[in-house]
Parts: sequence; C-alpha cells; structure tokens
Amino acid sequence: MEVEWFELLPEQCPPEDAQQCDGYYYRIANGNPAQSVDFFSQRRLQPDKVFKGLGVDECITRAVSLFSDRKEAEKRLKLPKFRNTNIALVELKPKDGMIKKTFGTAHYSWWRTKDFDVSQAKVI
Repeated sequence: MEVEWFELLPEQCPPEDAQQCDGYYYRIANGNPAQSVDFFSQRRLQPDKVFKGLGVDECITRAVSLFSDRKEAEKRLKLPKFRNTNIALVELKPKDGMIKKTFGTAHYSWWRTKDFDVSQAKVI
C-alpha cells in the first residue's frame, strides 16, 4: 500500500527510526476548533525560510511538532509566539503517518498522511 503524505517529503523521510503513529498527542493550534492549517509543517507555513539548529534538516522541517505530555505543551503557551493559541488533543493511528521522538522532553516530530482526520482534534 502506497502512503500518501500530506506534503512532499525528501528522500529518506520519514527517517528509518520513525514509528507508526499510535497514541494521544498534544498540538499547539490557532483554531478553535482546530483546522487543517493547525497541522502544517514549518516548511509549509514558511516555504522560503532557512531553518537552522542542531538536528534540523529538511525532513524535520516538514514534520509537525507534537507533545506527548500536556504540561510540556502548556509551557509553550507562555512564549510570545504562542500567545492566543490553544492546545488540541489528537489520537493518532497508524494510518495517520509516522512519528519520532525529537528535541527534548515530550517533543515528537510527526509526518502526516492525507488520511489524518482533522475533525477528531479536540481543543482542550
């Protein structure tokens, strides 16, 4: 079965050590209710930006940041960048893509498929 990714991914992406999605995660979202744009990668949101940092490559820029711990997501709400945002809870299943633990406590990178149903995201 061919996976249909939500956006164009570079070769070797998702990485070999990514796992099938399975579980509940938290996402910082602008919408209430959450909308598809709340689950776009940084590359899709900022196509011309040069992203820098340890461990940041083109594959990572095309992933969606999620948190496995609600408190870790809530900490981000204190940053000016995330003022007036919400936290959405999503249940990810294997059909929704691949996920990998990255960048510190409770942070995950998620490569979304076209099968992900945004309407199941619940703002909490």
